[in-house]
Parts: sequence; structure tokens; C-alpha cells
Amino acid sequence: MHEFRTPAPSSVPSSPAGSGKSGPAVRLRRTGLIGALLLGLTGALAGAVTAAPASAAETVSGSGSDARADGSHRAGPGKSGVHRGGYGKGHGKGHGGGHGRDKTVDYVAFGDSYASGYGGGPLLDACGRTAQGYPALLDALPRVELDSDQSCAGATALTTAPAPPAGPVDLPEQISTAVSANLLNRDTDLVTVTISGNDIQFGSVVAACAGTALPETCAPALAAAQAYAENTVVPQLQASFAQIRETAPRAELVVAGYPYLFEAGTPGILSTEAQNLFNAGTDALNDVVAGQVGDGTFVDVTDAFAGHGIGSADPWILNVTDPYALHPTATGYSEGYFAAITAAVDVERLGQGGKGHCRGRS
Repeated sequence: MHEFRTPAPSSVPSSPAGSGKSGPAVRLRRTGLIGALLLGLTGALAGAVTAAPASAAETVSGSGSDARADGSHRAGPGKSGVHRGGYGKGHGKGHGGGHGRDKTVDYVAFGDSYASGYGGGPLLDACGRTAQGYPALLDALPRVELDSDQSCAGATALTTAPAPPAGPVDLPEQISTAVSANLLNRDTDLVTVTISGNDIQFGSVVAACAGTALPETCAPALAAAQAYAENTVVPQLQASFAQIRETAPRAELVVAGYPYLFEAGTPGILSTEAQNLFNAGTDALNDVVAGQVGDGTFVDVTDAFAGHGIGSADPWILNVTDPYALHPTATGYSEGYFAAITAAVDVERLGQGGKGHCRGRS
């Protein structure tokens, strides 16, 4: 969610900034820009934020593997060879064309850094994927086969400059790559997506809300982000989700939202009032994305992360001084995202004659 592009002067530009395609500056992923932005505006950060790897086109698999449900739900947790921008792999788990008990769950992952696992552990490739990301955790389930992980830190729902290799692989290109390589197809059983936080440039929103007291710029920045999501991001989400459904009609589409970053009542880089407004903005973005999921499953992870925001005694979100600032920890990915997804959808029963098996709240 928070691997941001370089903010333009307005909170949410009509065309993204940072369109240059040469030099080290444009090779900085949005992941590092939030720390620098907040440092300049508030003086609150002690150290520089590290840039993520530069080129999505340089992606390599770190797995050691060879490259190779009906009804609308808004689900809560219920309880607390290499491709450009992605890779496919085979584990010998027994692929088959039928839907019998031994058939694996063919799985494709899309999204931004909150999907790739950025911040959860050592980076495996230029897209910031880690072994702690929820695609890798789902892949570790006995029946699940991760055919392709196209997630990429910095990705947006819209195609935005700079293009790879200077910039990350955005959602439309992730999908087209999986389709052209026949990794997303009629045999796919599960598709996961987390996307759109970068589109509304929450980096500039955090900066607009930063300070010991609530700045006058906070509420307008949040309102502009919401308007951009509703008017610009929604049509692209609709088109991308429709393409996924057309290409993989049997697949359960699972779209995971974003957690609250800040623990209510524990002021830090944001005042308590600003935290409340920012968290409400997260709810609004989640609602916008959830409204586009249709007959898939939207997984709201806010309950799973409750009590674990920045400022809590046990944070699952990395603080603004961390090189991977404002991303989940390994525990956040496992006990937050993975737990919420598997509580909402009986993943290992997919591909056995039915879709969905939604078991979260609707």
C-alpha cells in the first residue's frame, strides 16, 4: 500500500509524477520515498530510508524451484523460467485437469508490496518479493501450487510511468504477462490481489497529516485521495478484475485490503486526531476496492491487525524510521494477511467442484 511514487505538488495528481526514465533517482521505488518525504516535512525521522531494488525486469526467483466460489462476500478474518515482474514454478504437487481430491489448487498472485511481502524478510528479487509474503505462505499449504507470483512493490492499479525496468510492473502489465505466458488460464483456481494504495499516493497524504497537531492540509488530502480512487482507480479495477474473470472463469478472486497503520490513541508522527482521520481514509479506500470485487471475496484485514499498529506494544507495521517503513512485519503477513485470507476462504478446497467456500463475515 505504501510503496509510493514521488508525490506531485497536489495530493493526487491527474497524471503520476516521476515519469523520467534514467538515472538512479527514478530507480528509487516508492517504498523509500515516504521516509524522505516525512523527514523533509517534519524532521521526525532519524535516518535515511533505503531504496528497494531497481528493476522489475531483473526479477529472479528466490524460491529455488524450477520456473515453470460463487456469491459476493466481504469477508473479515473471523480471528485475530522467470517472467517480467513475476515468476512461475512447479513443485510436483500433482497437477491434473480434473477436479478430484488430488488436484492441486492452481494459484496466481497479483498486487503491490503488501502482496509481495515487502518488509517481511530478505528481498528475493527486484520486485521486493519475500518468502514471508502471503503468496509464499499460501503456496506452502499442501495442496496449493503458486503458478505465478506477479506482485511487485510499487505497483499501481493504473499503468503509470516510469515503465519497467526504471519502475515497477503495474497491475495491467502483471495480468497481461500472466495471460501471455498462459500462467493465468481456465485451470486457475485461486487469484489474489492487493492493489490501489499507490494510486492515491498515500505517501503525500501521510505527509499532509504529519505533525504534533492536526494540520489543515490533512482532511483535504484525504478527500482528494478518496475522489481519485472513486473517479479514476475504480474503472481500471473493474477492467482488471473483468480480465481476470474472463481468463480464469473458475478461479476464486480474493482481494485483500489494507490494515490501519497507526494504533489509535498513540500519537507519533501523526497526532491522535490525524491518525483517526488517516485510518478512516483506509476504511474508505477498502470500501471502494471491495465494491469492485463482485462475485469474488474481499478480505478486510483491519480486524486481524487490530492492536498491532505503529505505536502499539506489539506492532505488526514497521515504523517510519525503518528501511521498509509502513509495511507489515513477518508477523503481520502471517498472522494478519495469511490468517485473514485463510479464515475467509477455504483455500485448499478450491478446485474440488465448487468455488468460494467463504467462511468469513459477509
